[in-house]
Amino acid sequence: MSSFRTRLRQTAQPSRARQIGFGTRTGNEPSPQLLVVAIVEDASAVPALIEAGAGALISTSLDSLDALVKAAGDLPVGVRIDAASVADTARAQEAGVDFIAFNDAETEAEAFLEQEPGRVLLIESAIEEDRLRLIAGMRLDAIIVAPPAQPLMIRDQLALRRIADVAGAPLIAPSGEPPSTASLHAWRNAGTLAVLVPGDAAVVAATVAAAMAVPAPQPIREDDRGIALVPAIGDSSDDFDDDDL
Repeated sequence: MSSFRTRLRQTAQPSRARQIGFGTRTGNEPSPQLLVVAIVEDASAVPALIEAGAGALISTSLDSLDALVKAAGDLPVGVRIDAASVADTARAQEAGVDFIAFNDAETEAEAFLEQEPGRVLLIESAIEEDRLRLIAGMRLDAIIVAPPAQPLMIRDQLALRRIADVAGAPLIAPSGEPPSTASLHAWRNAGTLAVLVPGDAAVVAATVAAAMAVPAPQPIREDDRGIALVPAIGDSSDDFDDDDL
């Protein structure tokens, strides 16, 4: 299991039980309701991003991976390779990446014959249900969707929730600037557990602060089941406890 997948699972858990590294957060310690993933190519920027609260890093260049992984320490580092080949994934694994984001229409099937590293799929919001059900069998760490609409309408929220529900994987929502707490709250309720932002320490810090202010999910009461506005994710892999989302 990738470290990135583990961090996403911990984000989905009640704050009283979240583990960070070898320690465990208690219920008295606040933690963001969404993981902030920063896009970065320059290893010299990594310390500032870690200080700002980034929960993971992702690059778009194979050439920068060795330095990024070294600078990141225990922080998960991924790489986006839209059209990944066998050579690309081998190179990424040699660098020690934790996960690879890819486009399934352009990536060689042979590139992911091994279980490691973690898999993050790039997907459009409009997708057929049959394809989503097939995706569910890939045991993805997460799915990067198109940037959510601003403001997010209920229909948009349900469309995102459908992807997370049927595919059985949490969503990563890209944003070019720090989203508001209200936006993050709506995204979280649509099945989003991570936000992808530019590798600017100020943007990361502002996004982390907004994610900290998102209220923890409330348990669904028995008399509310079946009438909730946004249904719970049904993850067939049982890796995420999403009843509270």
